[in-house]
Amino acid sequence: MNSVSVKGRWGVFLLILLVTMSYQLLLAFSITPLGVYEGCDSVVFKQMGLAMLQGKVPYLDLFDHKGPVVYFINAFSQWLIPGRWGLFLLFCVNIAAVTYIWWLIASLFVKSHNTIWPVVIGLFSYILVLSDGNLTEEWSLLPISYCLYVFVRHFVEGRAISSKAFFLMGISLGTVTFLRINNMAAPCCAVLVYTVYHLYKKTTVTPVNLMKSLVVMFLGWACFIAVCCLAIWVLYGSQGIEEMIYGTFTFNFEYMSAPAAVSTDRRRVYLFYGLTTLVILSLLFLKKRVTTLNVLIALCYVGSFVALGNKGWGNYFIIFAPVTVVATAYLYEASNRWQKALVFLMFFFLIPLKFYMANLGLHQDQVFYEEADKVIQKIPGEEKDRIWNSASFDGLAVLNRHGMTQANRVMLHFQLLISERLLNYEKESFDRINPVWVITAEPFQEKVSLSLDSIKVIHDYALQAVTGEGTGRRLYFYKRK
Repeated sequence: MNSVSVKGRWGVFLLILLVTMSYQLLLAFSITPLGVYEGCDSVVFKQMGLAMLQGKVPYLDLFDHKGPVVYFINAFSQWLIPGRWGLFLLFCVNIAAVTYIWWLIASLFVKSHNTIWPVVIGLFSYILVLSDGNLTEEWSLLPISYCLYVFVRHFVEGRAISSKAFFLMGISLGTVTFLRINNMAAPCCAVLVYTVYHLYKKTTVTPVNLMKSLVVMFLGWACFIAVCCLAIWVLYGSQGIEEMIYGTFTFNFEYMSAPAAVSTDRRRVYLFYGLTTLVILSLLFLKKRVTTLNVLIALCYVGSFVALGNKGWGNYFIIFAPVTVVATAYLYEASNRWQKALVFLMFFFLIPLKFYMANLGLHQDQVFYEEADKVIQKIPGEEKDRIWNSASFDGLAVLNRHGMTQANRVMLHFQLLISERLLNYEKESFDRINPVWVITAEPFQEKVSLSLDSIKVIHDYALQAVTGEGTGRRLYFYKRK
């Protein structure tokens, strides 16, 4: 790796960026300029960013339960280039930087063109669970990958980790804390292995040096958290801080304790990554026996599994990709060609299907959105900021296409079932806002959101339009009489 010139490294990065843009144009459904689909979690993040640009207070005027970093990213990208292009380009640069660090990791173990093998395996591991694009797991990949690279390089080359690197890793951990704290499992496991190794082996990294390094890392973490909190306080005051703490931490404790049903298709993701992890770890321990790196890799896998929780969403497994790059790079020289082929095929056999499904689904929402667009375009300008959305993701998608945000605070109905605080706020705010329009996914007479007074709504609002009847998803537009 050291023999590669600076010019050569820039060439590698630009090639990686070109490849990244090529496959993300097809697979990052919610942000690709080729498509119209707005996403699920992704459209929530886009709405939070848009709300910030419109002067609304995140978590208070519009609520979600992720850290503020992903909202800042979405706000910045939409400020930079409105629409899909700004977010798409920023997202591709992020994933290209991640892939470049994977190349650096692979270069620690594998020489010349063979570095492509572990990088490709890592990309396959990521692409298999790539759904919308613009998810917290994907924005977490860069800080996770950087932390793993620093620790792996230390164990491979015996190079001391500088205070600057520890500080940057602290910033990386702070970034993940304010994206989605569960994503931090692998770096935390690497810190644990590093600490235990030097304490047990009594190396030149003395306990005093170790403590200083961990303090520097903590300072990096604290600095990033402080800067984020300061930005929230400057923009939104003390109430902004209070609501951020509730949305980022308090609500998530309530969310974790809520019952969750894991569907069969999501169990398959657990099974697939469980089996691939088992095969990789088995080969590692058979070929390399018990080494420090094997322990680090195994602990990162186990820690990541534990951090997934019981919700079962496939995109959670995106955080496995950097660990898989480390594992397969370390395995490369010790495995024969048949074992390499086995690992490659485990991940590759679903990739053609992924691209086939992407090709089918890229424009499937066109009709659904076009019908809803016609209704939105007829709404007078003074009424567009008084639309109450009870249709969750589909309602958000239609509003986001027109640069609009909903009048009510809670975007996703399930959050009302978890938080009594949010439910009471929503009930009170309906009368206060007195919305002109209400968008629902089902007719009022059949099912009404818990946040609405059903008797009042049925009598005071009249159905104006129904869209998406031929698509399997419907939106009902009601206007106050």
